[in-house]
Amino acid sequence: MPPAFELVSRTTAQRNEQQVSILRYQPFGRFQENGPRIIGIFDHDHVLSLKQLVNVPAAGHLSANDAQQQAMAIFEKIDSQYAKGLSFIRVETQRRSFINANGETVIFPVLWTKFGHRNGSYNWVTFGLDGTMIEMEIESLWDYFRGRRATEMWDNDDWVKARQQNGPQLPSPNALA
Repeated sequence: MPPAFELVSRTTAQRNEQQVSILRYQPFGRFQENGPRIIGIFDHDHVLSLKQLVNVPAAGHLSANDAQQQAMAIFEKIDSQYAKGLSFIRVETQRRSFINANGETVIFPVLWTKFGHRNGSYNWVTFGLDGTMIEMEIESLWDYFRGRRATEMWDNDDWVKARQQNGPQLPSPNALA
């Protein structure tokens, strides 16, 4: 845990029809929407999702092959039995952002490393170009009929606002709120 990060909230919600615990940490224990944050989603002691938007990763040259290998190592460390059911799909260059302490939106490139599981779910690890893990998620389901994610997005502040009817519905491929 980075220095000064403290628990801001601990809630429970439904994710894929299962009750999960959601823990949110932010600097000095103060909530800042879309600010620097670490959000973990757990089914009992089993991590389902971890998002670490803490700072901009250093410049780096992580290759797609290295991202794939590092992602598989993370999955194996979390649950080696589950990892045996994963098949690599692809690595995409994407972007992530957060609002820093000065109120500025910072945007940085990431490598999103996606796997399918024999149970039909999608799973991924996202890395900064320096190899820092930014996100990890398992058991994410897809709504093929609507062409968007089916699994709830409790680690996304804008999705949560839409779910609470305090913001607009996010476009596909985001889950319906």
